[in-house]
Amino acid sequence: MTASNQDHASQNRPSKDRPHGPHEILQHGAEFDADAAKRRHDDVQAHETHTAATDALIARSRALRATLQELHRVPSGAPDGLLAFRQAFQEHYAAKQATVHPLLERQDKASVAVVRDREDGAQLLRRLDDVIAGKVAVEGMTLTTQLVLGEVDQYLLHEERDLVPWMQRSL
Repeated sequence: MTASNQDHASQNRPSKDRPHGPHEILQHGAEFDADAAKRRHDDVQAHETHTAATDALIARSRALRATLQELHRVPSGAPDGLLAFRQAFQEHYAAKQATVHPLLERQDKASVAVVRDREDGAQLLRRLDDVIAGKVAVEGMTLTTQLVLGEVDQYLLHEERDLVPWMQRSL
């Protein structure tokens, strides 16, 4: 067989890339529909996961900020509710470590922000521990307490203002 005859013969053979005949067309359509349904299901699952994570993050953050407002009203020293606040902040931080950070780490560009968020949260927990343990000079206790509480407030504001919208865009 010559080269031109081989080319002509290959042109007459049905292509495996596209369906031929009604049965193959129906099968191809069913596979396409199943694929589309799976993609829709996966999209809904991903949306529900990220929506639940952001909603929970916002709810915990707002509750902590409301408590912070009460603690800021204490005129001097370490407020009585500081230990309970520290525990609530620790739980918030742990929940974020378990849910939000893993979601964001799946995005390559998110890893730097997640590392920074982890470090900032851990540092704030240590600073709260120092205030509670009295590792701060007595004369500077009020100012240091208010500064640490202000930093925690800024951390929580950052979550709601920057982290949550970023999660919503990237997930």
